[in-house]
Amino acid sequence: MSDGYLQLRKIVFNGPKGRSNLDFVSGVNVVCGASDTGKSFLAESIDYMLGGSELREIPERVSYGEVELDLCASTGENWRLLRAASGGSFTLMDLNQPGDAGTVLKQVHAHDKTDNLSGFFLEKIGLLGKRVLKSSAKGTTRSLSFRDLARLVIVQEDEIQQRGSPFWSGQFTTKTAELATVKLLLTGIDDSAVVAAAEAVPDSAKQIALIDELLADLANEIEDAGEDRDELVAQLDRLEISISGQRQSLDLAQRELNELLAHRRKVLEERSTMQDRLNEIGELLARFDLLRDHYNIDIDRLKAIRESGSLFSHVKALPCPVCGAKPETQHLEATCDGDVDAIVFAANSEIKKIERLLGELEATVSDIRSEEGSLRRSIVEKGIVCRELDETIQETVAPDFKGSQASFSELVEKRAGVQKLVEMFSRREQLEDRKRSLEGDGGDSEGPDTVKAGIPDSVAHALSKKVATILTSWNFPGECHVHFDKQSTDFVIDGKPRASRGKGLRAITHAAVNIALLEYCQENGLSHPGFVVLDSPLLAYFKPEGDDDIALKGTDLKERFYEYLVKHHGENSQVLVIENQHPPGHLEKNIAMNVFTGNPEEGRFGLL
Repeated sequence: MSDGYLQLRKIVFNGPKGRSNLDFVSGVNVVCGASDTGKSFLAESIDYMLGGSELREIPERVSYGEVELDLCASTGENWRLLRAASGGSFTLMDLNQPGDAGTVLKQVHAHDKTDNLSGFFLEKIGLLGKRVLKSSAKGTTRSLSFRDLARLVIVQEDEIQQRGSPFWSGQFTTKTAELATVKLLLTGIDDSAVVAAAEAVPDSAKQIALIDELLADLANEIEDAGEDRDELVAQLDRLEISISGQRQSLDLAQRELNELLAHRRKVLEERSTMQDRLNEIGELLARFDLLRDHYNIDIDRLKAIRESGSLFSHVKALPCPVCGAKPETQHLEATCDGDVDAIVFAANSEIKKIERLLGELEATVSDIRSEEGSLRRSIVEKGIVCRELDETIQETVAPDFKGSQASFSELVEKRAGVQKLVEMFSRREQLEDRKRSLEGDGGDSEGPDTVKAGIPDSVAHALSKKVATILTSWNFPGECHVHFDKQSTDFVIDGKPRASRGKGLRAITHAAVNIALLEYCQENGLSHPGFVVLDSPLLAYFKPEGDDDIALKGTDLKERFYEYLVKHHGENSQVLVIENQHPPGHLEKNIAMNVFTGNPEEGRFGLL
């Protein structure tokens, strides 16, 4: 018997650039809002800090290297757990003792020891040193780990909607231990008194007992599938033909897409080459403009020389205004050649030469400008071709390719599902053949004394009544007559197995079972971690599937769900609900709510 229950208080992600935290309180906590904001990652992070092996890699997590989790106990104790985001052991700090340097807790469970996280928690809730049945045929037991309890109190999105029992993970090798864990919580009695069977028991008898368990589980799965083997084989053949045809269509679409992409790439390369030549022409024209200016300047200079020379040849000789020397006595040749006519002739010749070069330059410029115009027109034409190819790819070929790809993937996925069902029949035949072989070898002799496994009938009945009360309070459709089926280890509601209902109803009833387990243990003073984390229990309100889910969406179950939690879970209990939709507005004042908007400009974007 125990009244030592735990509650979550805060989760923190630490990194070099800052920290991101989320607080929790006693009673009902809700984290809701947009998709892809870290809501499901929150449940995974809590599980990781309670001993999970690894933390999923998401882009937002890269900036954080350490995770903290604050917890408290109903005894008044408060702790902080620290762990590297990459895994490893834990550091435990006692928050009731300021300045506590912390204690290292190992990740791996060790029986009856508290130097590991599992043993520390088990001691706090009164389950340290307990053992659970491992094999009913062999009568073997193993040490209870806190991880056995974690999956019962942290129900993640993919688990809450599964077809299997809320008490069973689906692994045949762990089924006995998982049911024994639930029995321990509901009765307070472990399996430490079980004595292992004698080694003298024939191996064939033990194998037959195991095969019988596997055959029973397979029979349940085949019954739930509701398929005929011959029809499944025929369906598999039809799927193979459809997949072959769809593969050809996909290959054809892929080739057409590749050809268009190659054509577009070639056109882009040609346009790029033309643009490079156009840029080169621009530089040439700029240089030619400078050359033209030089030519014109030289012509103007030579014309000035020519005009000056002509002027000298027509000037009348006069006495020197300085010394008065007569023209015939003046020595003009002493300061210049004096052959003005030759200078004028040379200037005329140079002018003609430059004018010829200028003409050649203009012709070259004209040719280049003609090429420039042609290139500009070609670039425009190539741009039009590129746009047309883009439109063809985006509007016709790519959608056809994606459609073919989606159809192909859907067929392959469907084939895998059918193959899995066919393999179930083959596996059953193999097990039956193996059983007959063992029985022929003397397996009919008296087998070992098997240990009775599972939940006692009276306790299963009491828990079923608790589940029925919760479903009735939630206004679940039907009469809510609930009983526990020991063969399937699951609940039957109004004569219909829980696993055979729609995904949304499976999620809601899974949540009801986990809440019922928490309340049953607390009402009877039994050990339990003391809190429950539910990821997407109201799935039918977000993604209804099938007639049951669609009908459920029109009820007030969502309002009744939150009203029940607010009424029955206060200071001494804790429930964390992770959902897309907000809880009813009139209850928000009674709920600790965190909204992830997915909008960086409004409220809190997400967990990280």
